Amino acid sequence: MTPSRSTALAALLLCTLPLTACTSAKEGPSYPVPDNICGIPADKEILRLLLHDGDELEQDTGHSTLEEGQICHMYVDGNEAVLSDAHWRKSGYTLRDYFEFSDRKGIRYFGGGKYASWNFGVVTVIPCPGVSEKGDAVSVAVNDLRWNEKTQPLLEKLGPPYFEAYKKKLGCPS
Repeated sequence: MTPSRSTALAALLLCTLPLTACTSAKEGPSYPVPDNICGIPADKEILRLLLHDGDELEQDTGHSTLEEGQICHMYVDGNEAVLSDAHWRKSGYTLRDYFEFSDRKGIRYFGGGKYASWNFGVVTVIPCPGVSEKGDAVSVAVNDLRWNEKTQPLLEKLGPPYFEAYKKKLGCPS
């Protein structure tokens, strides 16, 4: 092989090797997918579908406790992907109240009216007297910030068991 041919072959290998490495990389997240949203148990397989591909997952609750109304941010590579937020409400607060000043379209009530969903979120209101000084009911919502047409059915599956786990973690009376 002549020096110019071996140089050309080496250059070709150096150019194609990075392409091969990129195309053979496995799809999906490089981080371990959690089975919780900031300590509240949640379906790991559904979270895997909601969270996007990336190298690093971070969950951040800021400084609020559950009794204060906690917001949980789930970031993938620094970009917010899933958000769970809870707000304490007065006794008698309902799901209809949650949407009173909302311009959300396509709201679907399910579970006998206990839950509601829309294209990128799911919510419930949990009666929980005596747990927080801020109110006697808590609205808890989960939002997929990078939603698509598959998001709403996934959130409808994730929501009910997550909300029950949230209620249990708060210690709300049955």
